[in-house]
Amino acid sequence: MEKIKERFTRQELMITMITACATLAVTCRIFLLLRAEGNLYTMGIFPLAILIGLYCLWKKTLFIKEVFFPVWVRTLFAAVFTVLQVIGMWWSNPGMEASVNGWEIILWIVCLTPLAYAGQNALFAWCRKYAESQPGNRGLAQSRIDRWMQRFPWLQKEFSAVKSFWCAFAVMMAGFMIPFATYYPAIMAYDVIPQLDQIKISGYTTHHPLIHTLLLSACLKLGEWLPFVQNADRAGLALYSLLQMTVMAGSFAYVYVFLRQRKVNRYLCYFYVLCVAFYPTHGMLAVSITKDSIYAVLVMLFAVWVYDAVTRSREETLSVGWLAVYTVITVLLLLFRNNSIYAWVLFLAVYAVAMRKSSGYRRMMAAHAIAFLLYLGAGVGMTIGAGATSDTYAREMLSVPTQQIARVVAYHEAELSEEDFERIEAVWGEDNLPEYVPAIADRSKRDISNEPEVIKNLASLWLDLGRRYPGEYVKAFLLKNKGMWYLEDTSYLFDVYSYTKGYLQITYPSDQQEYIEALVPGYYRHQKLQLLQSLYRYFGAVDAVWRFIPPLAVIMQPAFYCYMLLYYILICIGLKRYKRLIPIVYLVALTGTLLLGPCVLVRYVYPVMLAITALVLADIRYK
Repeated sequence: MEKIKERFTRQELMITMITACATLAVTCRIFLLLRAEGNLYTMGIFPLAILIGLYCLWKKTLFIKEVFFPVWVRTLFAAVFTVLQVIGMWWSNPGMEASVNGWEIILWIVCLTPLAYAGQNALFAWCRKYAESQPGNRGLAQSRIDRWMQRFPWLQKEFSAVKSFWCAFAVMMAGFMIPFATYYPAIMAYDVIPQLDQIKISGYTTHHPLIHTLLLSACLKLGEWLPFVQNADRAGLALYSLLQMTVMAGSFAYVYVFLRQRKVNRYLCYFYVLCVAFYPTHGMLAVSITKDSIYAVLVMLFAVWVYDAVTRSREETLSVGWLAVYTVITVLLLLFRNNSIYAWVLFLAVYAVAMRKSSGYRRMMAAHAIAFLLYLGAGVGMTIGAGATSDTYAREMLSVPTQQIARVVAYHEAELSEEDFERIEAVWGEDNLPEYVPAIADRSKRDISNEPEVIKNLASLWLDLGRRYPGEYVKAFLLKNKGMWYLEDTSYLFDVYSYTKGYLQITYPSDQQEYIEALVPGYYRHQKLQLLQSLYRYFGAVDAVWRFIPPLAVIMQPAFYCYMLLYYILICIGLKRYKRLIPIVYLVALTGTLLLGPCVLVRYVYPVMLAITALVLADIRYK
């Protein structure tokens, strides 16, 4: 008791106790409701967050008055975060949504917001303290690590960029070889099937990035030319997997070297290498034949290269070699994602204004201009050379409107007029209604044609129904993107596609087995490493074991990295490190395109995961 009196004033103690008691009461109520639905131990993130919040209360972070932003601004941030998590929990549990009314939800938000506020204050205070600390002041815990690691002299050798790159590359490739052997020749998700159809049957289109389709085609053809293989298709798919593994391992190895050069703690960098090499997510995506894996590491490299450019001192110049590599990365970045150009143009506009007085500005703008011209030239050249046709449907940009209309039709069908149904038929066809699945828009937009008159009718219908049902529009948008704002979301594990359930979509439709065998007759996944396949299924399938380990559950959630991106921005603003926001512009724009996309999948958010992690690590030791 004496210790408590020394730590808190009477007023602070009373506020802390009231906050803690209110939190515990609400938490008990939520736990009882979750237990009734059998959902109490699904993720474990909520109780972990409560424990962290209570610890922050004990550390008096609730009463920090001056850290980055005024109290009302920090309160607003904490309240919005709490609202999203509480509403996400409410909507994710049907029994809870049916039994709990809106007033009780408001009470939960009021009781839990102080906990989020305390945790947020703790984060801001730690970042400010760290930024103000002297270079080289590592603290007691770090010193203990250093003393313990001195037992391994080989880890203390002087840093060499070239040797470090190849050592990291070798470790990562060795790690990637495990899932490669497990899923030889490759993991084939559903996006690969139409690309194989283009290669083998229907001809090339630009619906998927043409550079990726041509790369896959080249590997398959190379497999046919190899004289020592028995099955050309398997060899071609294996060659593509090895190529993708090499690109990804090389990209991660460069980031490792970059972090070491930025004076990030060496042991943290070693841990980074080991995580990339042996944490299943990276290895499985390295052997998954989708465009997203290579694009993800390109986004990471682009963000790191821009970070390097904007944080250089005036004395440091951008060499011709550095600019050449940056240009190549930019061109590939634009080619490997069809809508990447929109995010890049926004980034370029911000860079042009924000960095106009910096050294090397003209060189960077020249590199940007060359990259854009090369992108246009390469795109046109590949399209003409491959005889590809344009296959970009307007409906691919209609995920949000069609999902909003579909929700109104699903929940208010009896209230719609005959004229409404006539307009719906004009868009979706006679006797057709849009199918509504909250987590994915593909089913609500699949029957829409690309004709201008249809798009015009849809726009008119969307505006009219939005005026009458604005609440349903907001809810449809939030539910489609729940994986990006609710930390315990599982919609991408269950509701996206019946045949690709799971964190990483490592399966394809069983009813398309014949189709796949017709496209690549030699493809089949060998079954010699059943034990390893079972182990990887615990990370890539619905019954993933990480869901029951709260720390792992957090870092596997797409929403975690969206919040990391948000708070990185806030911390940079609070520390007045505005230049560090420039590489973030592309990531924010990319996240915006994901919000407007058909659904939330890990492989879609993977570029943001890699890039923001690299930027956060780069700032840890920077002074």
